[in-house]
Amino acid sequence: MLYFCGRALAHIRRNPFVAGVTVLTVAVVFLVLGVLAIAGHNLARLAARLETGLQVVVFLEDDAAEDALGGIRTRLSGSPWVGRVTHVSRGQALERFRERLGAEATVLEGLGDNPLPASFEIELSPQGRSPQNVRELAQELISLAGVEEVQYGQGWLDRYHDFMGAARLIGIFIGALIAFATLVVVSNTIRLSVYARQDEIEILKLMGATDRFVRAPFYLEGLSLATLGAAAGLGLTWMLFFLVASDRIIPMGPGLHDMSIEFLPPLVGAGMVLGGAAVGLLGTATSLGRHLKG
Repeated sequence: MLYFCGRALAHIRRNPFVAGVTVLTVAVVFLVLGVLAIAGHNLARLAARLETGLQVVVFLEDDAAEDALGGIRTRLSGSPWVGRVTHVSRGQALERFRERLGAEATVLEGLGDNPLPASFEIELSPQGRSPQNVRELAQELISLAGVEEVQYGQGWLDRYHDFMGAARLIGIFIGALIAFATLVVVSNTIRLSVYARQDEIEILKLMGATDRFVRAPFYLEGLSLATLGAAAGLGLTWMLFFLVASDRIIPMGPGLHDMSIEFLPPLVGAGMVLGGAAVGLLGTATSLGRHLKG
């Protein structure tokens, strides 16, 4: 192993320009991947925050009987998709509305009867936050006696899940392109290294060296260059994040705490570097399979 490492290091020292360009190219590629990963990570955090604040509001008829209200409570308490239920009376609804108007609440002074209905505000359980489950729950509730209307942000919920699905597909596609670009860069570097050492390889073969013995330094070279490039790209990503986004805050609106932008979790960063190493090995194998036969 010491011999293989020494040969790989010698290969890199003989062509420092090629090695440097390879590491720099891989670093830039992983910088793009890191920026996309940060965006995806924070979008996932934002989605979790928004899902936590998702509510279903059941507006009640003004003349709903107590039996009907009891039936609604029973249905809600027995649903696995319901987390917490809060009953808001008509008086409480009017008081909330008055607080939201603030200084403009004087417009309510001439109001006669309270026009706002009583309601049940439902916080959904984690398994109840999918669009399909929310729709099914809303359809069941609207059919109950005493229920006038059910609101859960239908249009927003559909657009939100469509956006998240599209974002995941785009992320997978771009990640695949980046992995392919890294593979091509490392493969071309190893191909040049093989061409530059044809005489050396022939001598080793004449001396009885096996294919594995000849190929091992090239694998270590490809592994080293790709790993260094991925680590450098992650470092550049951190620098860019620190300069641009480390102090950014995403306002979440009423009822939710504002969200700061986070850097990638350590496991994700380690996974990026390990992924770069794996792609480096694959690129080396591809190049050696085509240009170092026999």
